[in-house]
Amino acid sequence: MTMLLVEEYDFDLRTQAGREPGISTQPHQDRWLHLNYTNLKNREQLKDFPLDNVITDALLSEETRPRAQLLEGGILLSLRGINLAQDSKPEDMVSVRIFLAQDFILSTGRRKLLSLDKVAHSITSQAGPKTPSAWLADLIENLTDNMAGTVHFIEETLSAFEETAIESKELTFQSELANLRRQIIAIRRYLGPQRDALLTLLSDKNPFIDAEQKIEIRESLNHLQLYIEELDLCKERANVLQEEINVNLGQTMNNRMYVLSIVAAIFLPLGFLTGLLGINVGGMPGADDPNAFYLVSFIMLLITVLLTLLLKKNKWL
Repeated sequence: MTMLLVEEYDFDLRTQAGREPGISTQPHQDRWLHLNYTNLKNREQLKDFPLDNVITDALLSEETRPRAQLLEGGILLSLRGINLAQDSKPEDMVSVRIFLAQDFILSTGRRKLLSLDKVAHSITSQAGPKTPSAWLADLIENLTDNMAGTVHFIEETLSAFEETAIESKELTFQSELANLRRQIIAIRRYLGPQRDALLTLLSDKNPFIDAEQKIEIRESLNHLQLYIEELDLCKERANVLQEEINVNLGQTMNNRMYVLSIVAAIFLPLGFLTGLLGINVGGMPGADDPNAFYLVSFIMLLITVLLTLLLKKNKWL
């Protein structure tokens, strides 16, 4: 679903308007303005806002990592949320760039973020935040809560793999485990910086977040820290499981090579004997004796039995 080029929300009137590009829209008191930064006219319009170039560049940046920077006029923030869109991969996390001042919010994004939509819906239904500070606390809570399902899915999938490894020697989920490990790494990559960003918001030097909202953000931070620890644990469990798979594969390969080596050890002297008897120098030995074939077969059988007994005595069989 394509995001509106401009969305504007009024904290007081609880109204929302989807605007067409090119309309002059400026951030002002008690307003939240959300822009699709991929639209060229929106980018040009944003550059005309009375904002520092550092803020404008950050809001228009293509690639971002979660961070929070306290500025003189507000908070410059970048956050990531789990991609819950249909037919999307959760690890393809959606970013939102935010500049939050004392009395207005300016945010930009390229793709729809359900956590952001939830905040917008709460505002239009007259049940949403009344201040920018409360808006940010609600958004962070939504972003963090939406991570729970993905983290629990990873844990359950990994537990199923572990049960399969215990109950069966045939480990056929190597590719699925590799995909799960990549998913853990991709999600964990952003959660660490996001935790640091939330810690910055809780700083005593931050005058833009009210004390009540700092309590809410701290609670979200605790949940985020829990998800990070669970992902770290899942990563270690996946590594151990991968090592077990590698050991089993190596053991299977060694067993097969061992069997081939035993077969070669038995048939090597037999091949040498038949090759020696087949040398056509001065005539083949026993060619005129009708019992030569039976004698050679008996000798080969005797050699096979002796080799087998020798291998068993040395506990190679």
